[in-house]
Amino acid sequence: MDLRLFGTDGVRGPAGRGPLSPPALARLGLAVAAVETARAASRPARGRRAEPVRALIGRDTRQSGPGVAAAVMSGLLAGGVEVHDGGVLPTPAVAMLTRKCEFDVGIVVSASHNPWPDNGVKLLGADGMKLAEDEEHAIEAAYLASDAPDGPSPEAFAAPVAMPGACERYERELAAEFRGLRLRGVRVVVDAANGAQSGIATEVLRRLGATVTPLHDTPDGCNINENCGALHTAKMRREVRARGADLGIAFDGDADRLQLCDEAGRLLDGDAVLSALAPRLHAAGRLPGGVVVGTSMTNGALEALLAAQGLSLVRTAVGDKHIVAEMTKRGFGLGGEPSGHLLVPRDGLLTGDGLRAALLYLRILAKEKIAASAAPGGYRAWPLEIASLVVERKTPLADLPKTSAAITAAETALAGAGRIVVRYSGTEPKIRVMVEARTKSALKAWLTPVVAALREEVGAR
Repeated sequence: MDLRLFGTDGVRGPAGRGPLSPPALARLGLAVAAVETARAASRPARGRRAEPVRALIGRDTRQSGPGVAAAVMSGLLAGGVEVHDGGVLPTPAVAMLTRKCEFDVGIVVSASHNPWPDNGVKLLGADGMKLAEDEEHAIEAAYLASDAPDGPSPEAFAAPVAMPGACERYERELAAEFRGLRLRGVRVVVDAANGAQSGIATEVLRRLGATVTPLHDTPDGCNINENCGALHTAKMRREVRARGADLGIAFDGDADRLQLCDEAGRLLDGDAVLSALAPRLHAAGRLPGGVVVGTSMTNGALEALLAAQGLSLVRTAVGDKHIVAEMTKRGFGLGGEPSGHLLVPRDGLLTGDGLRAALLYLRILAKEKIAASAAPGGYRAWPLEIASLVVERKTPLADLPKTSAAITAAETALAGAGRIVVRYSGTEPKIRVMVEARTKSALKAWLTPVVAALREEVGAR
C-alpha cells in the first residue's frame, strides 16, 4: 500500500486543509492511539503498568501550532492515551524527552523549514527516533479503516497533562554533555529562524561562556523561516563579518538541523561539518569501521577526502531517516546531509540536533584552538550543477540510446573525479541531471551532452 498520509518527514501541508484539517488530525491521533496501544500491549512494562499509552507532544512557533496540536491531542485522548503537552519544543528535545521519560510515542507539530502557513506532524517511537515506514503503514491503515471520518467525538475527553520545564530539561541535558566546554572569549552569531530554538541556543551558549549575538529569535507565529535560518543564511554571514565573530549558527524551524559559517562568513554546510567530525571521532575510537554515512547528495569532495584519510563513505537515499536506518542496522557512528542533519549517537539516541552539532563543532575549535575555517581540514566542495527539465513522458533511460551513451561517457570520464546522477522526479513531470566534478569546465563538458540528448530523445525542455 502506498502511503497517502506520510511523506518523507511525516504528514505535512497547508494548515487547516486536507490532512492538516482539524477532523483529519483528530482522526490521525485516534489512529496513532489504536496502533500504539496495540504495540504497547506486546511490550514489557518497563517497570510501570503498560496502560495507558503515554505520549509527549511538542511544537514549533507557527500560528497554527496550538490548533494543530489540540486537534491531534483530541484524537489521542479519545483513544485513551495519556498526553503530556510540552508546549514549544525543538524536535531534538521531544526526541530526548520521549526516550528519557519513557513515553511510548513522541509527536512533533512542525513543518520544519516550510513557511509559516504550512504545518505538519512527525511521529517518534519510544526510542526517540522517527517511525519506520512499516509503522507509518500501520497508522495509515488504521486511519483509513476508521469509521469516524469527521474525527472522534469530543465527549468525555481526559485533559492533557502540562509538562512545565521540558525545555529547561533539554538545556540541562546538553549542558551536562558539554560541561567541560569553555567558550569564554568565543563570539557566536545565532540565527534561531524565529522557530523552536528561539532563546534556547543563546541561553546554552552563554552558560558555557560564549558571547552571543542572537538573530531572529522573536517569533510572532508568522515569521518562522522568513528570510532567515538555515535556508536563508545571508544575514547571519554578514553579521559574523561585521562583528568579527568566530562562528555563525543558523537553525531551521524545528531545530533538528543547522548551517554554520566560518569567521569570514563562508558557509560550512553539513558535508563540511562531517569532514571536521569524522577524523576526530575516528581518532577517539568512535567511528566504527571508519565509515561515514551520507546520501546521494553528499559532495564527492568529502568522499575523496575521507578516502585519503583511510575512511569511507556509505551513501543512502536522501533523507535523514534513511541515514538513521543505515547507521542503526550496521552500528555506524556518524552520518549527515549537506542540508545540515548531523547524526552522532548519544546514549543510544540517534536523532538530528542542530544545537548539539554546533556544540560538537565548537568543542573542536576550543580544544584545538583553531579557527572555524580550519576544522574541516582540506575539504572544499566540488562544483555541482543540477539541470531540471520538463518531460512529456518518463521513458526509461535504458530505452534512450543517445542519453544512455552520454551518461556512460560521463561516468567513465568522471570516475574518481566526479559523479553524474540522472533520475526522473517522483512527484513532477521532470527529469533531473546532476553533475559534480573537480572543475567547472569538466562539469559543463559532461552536463551539456546529456541534456542535449534528453532534449532530442524525450523532448525535454
